[in-house]
Amino acid sequence: MFASTGAVGGGVSVKPPDIEIAQPRIGDGVGIKAPYFHRSRVLIPFGGDADELRHRIFVSYDITRASLTKKLQATLAPRV
Repeated sequence: MFASTGAVGGGVSVKPPDIEIAQPRIGDGVGIKAPYFHRSRVLIPFGGDADELRHRIFVSYDITRASLTKKLQATLAPRV
């Protein structure tokens, strides 16, 4: 799972490359620690910078996709 939204929260939970990236995002106000997820997940609120949200979703997708087997990756459409 590369991104998640919930009934409550008002944003998208994404996975940064590592915890060292997640903590500054939380500290500088770009996001908050995603509730109910590991501390490496960041909740990027809706209503913020749309380009930042888009970038974080793409990074999270790329990380998750890279963790799949090469065989499974080959069955997925390219990211646009």
